[in-house]
Amino acid sequence: MTGSWVDAQLVIALRDGPFADALRLAIAARGLSLDRLTHRLALRDISVSTATLSYWSRGRSRPGRPESLLAVAALEEILELPPNALRQLLMDRPRAGQTETPVPLERLWGEHGASVLQVAEQIGLPGRDRRTLSLHERYVLDGDGAERACRVIMVLEALSDEVDHFVVVYHDDDDGKQLPHISSVSGCDVSTVRRDEAGAVQVARMQLDRVLQRGERTAVEYELMYRPGGSRSSNGERRFATSIRQYVLEIVFDPEAMPARCYAVREPTRGKTTRRELQLDGTHSARMVLLDASPGTYRIEWEWD
Repeated sequence: MTGSWVDAQLVIALRDGPFADALRLAIAARGLSLDRLTHRLALRDISVSTATLSYWSRGRSRPGRPESLLAVAALEEILELPPNALRQLLMDRPRAGQTETPVPLERLWGEHGASVLQVAEQIGLPGRDRRTLSLHERYVLDGDGAERACRVIMVLEALSDEVDHFVVVYHDDDDGKQLPHISSVSGCDVSTVRRDEAGAVQVARMQLDRVLQRGERTAVEYELMYRPGGSRSSNGERRFATSIRQYVLEIVFDPEAMPARCYAVREPTRGKTTRRELQLDGTHSARMVLLDASPGTYRIEWEWD
């Protein structure tokens, strides 16, 4: 990595996060090894192992204890960063049991916000009593490049007692012609579905198999099926009203309909939009993996020949 590239990426990471990216890029920009960093910290009577620094910089763990936050403050000085540059990134994600104010639906969905809000109000707006810790969705396209199916696996955490459902929202860019049929696979059941064909919006209330109490977590899985003969698709996206620890998006292309180029696009509600090219793997799949993503829109988009 060249110095100019690292410096440019560091500026973005310090503004938009996540913490792991900012720390890793700051270390690279200063040209310090993890051993050297632990030595510099030890000179300040702060004991942090190289393994811990490695975990922090790779997103495998996050500093949260008071002594760890003192170490992060020292790292800001050692790495010649502005005060609180790293620590403020640790404030984006609430700790267990804390709530996070969701981005309003009308803001999150932009020009489609009015339609989404109108349909969502018919079955109840997404609440603040639960949050999504991780979400993995896998879209499969057919030989014409249209969406055929999508499998979704979510891990949810209850932020209050008596949490018994969650809400999913889908918008179709093809004027409602490809709104999917949603069915449960495990951990939940489809309770209520409302559609606005004109606004190309579908909202579903999904009932959990068991009622969660505060702090409890569960995994659910559901599937989307699309009618054959749909229009050729050009992107798959997800919008998050609150931050999420892990998001994985996969697009599986049919060998008969391969894209010319694929891109991973990040549009956080606060921060700059980024776009980078993706390479397909041996299974004709494009994949985007995000850790500690802030509220916003995240998608894979592609171009056809």
